[in-house]
Amino acid sequence: MALRTRFSTPADAVDAVRSGETVEWAGSDDDGSGMRHRVLAADDGTAVVEQAVFLGGRQESTILCAWHETPEQERPGLEKRILGALDDLHTAVRTVLEEDIRTFRSDGSDGYTAPVPEAFCEAPELHGAGIPLFGWRVLHRLTAGTTWEDTVDPATWNSSLAIGGWSGDFDHIDAVRLEGFAELLHRHGVPVVLCALCGDPITSRHPRWPGVWTGPRGDGPLCEEAGTDSAAPTPQHGWYTDSRFGFPHRPRA
Repeated sequence: MALRTRFSTPADAVDAVRSGETVEWAGSDDDGSGMRHRVLAADDGTAVVEQAVFLGGRQESTILCAWHETPEQERPGLEKRILGALDDLHTAVRTVLEEDIRTFRSDGSDGYTAPVPEAFCEAPELHGAGIPLFGWRVLHRLTAGTTWEDTVDPATWNSSLAIGGWSGDFDHIDAVRLEGFAELLHRHGVPVVLCALCGDPITSRHPRWPGVWTGPRGDGPLCEEAGTDSAAPTPQHGWYTDSRFGFPHRPRA
């Protein structure tokens, strides 16, 4: 984590925040979703390190398309339903991550229990697709003796790999696979549409292609990905920009 190379202790980072500096690190694990660590200081004297993991890959594109499918006046309710679905997704992932860490650490008897992160959303990425960023976060309360190691929960960190869904190592968890994730969102009333040809999430209400079924990525000759501008800014936490929509798809019946 890059913060520890700048500040020897979290307390040093808090001092920097109170002097007006923004203290955060953003990055990703190999083939994982975006992560962020940042130091937050409140007026009452308390301070925390936020450990956050953001949606990535096809899960992010699924939310992106569902957002476009929803009329603007209904999006506040959609946001709440998405957060509810993300809580269920992380519940399914967390028990697997806990067991993996217990097995890795010793004989499984150390009783490690992962904290329960909060599903949250925040303002859209500056160069992103115009929808809120969704993810999970744990707030690590800082005291005088807190070390940087105390502010990194391994299960929360490893969830970036599980939720990113690129490696396939967690495909045995139904909610991680695209089909299972779509079903989970449907149960929460999130309007997900998958392509009958390539299986990708799609929308017919993108403002640049109204009435045409399209998605931010594509597979196969019938759903080719549109050429993107190589000079387009890259989002810091998300993966997709608004330019990642192109050739038409066909919705499932």
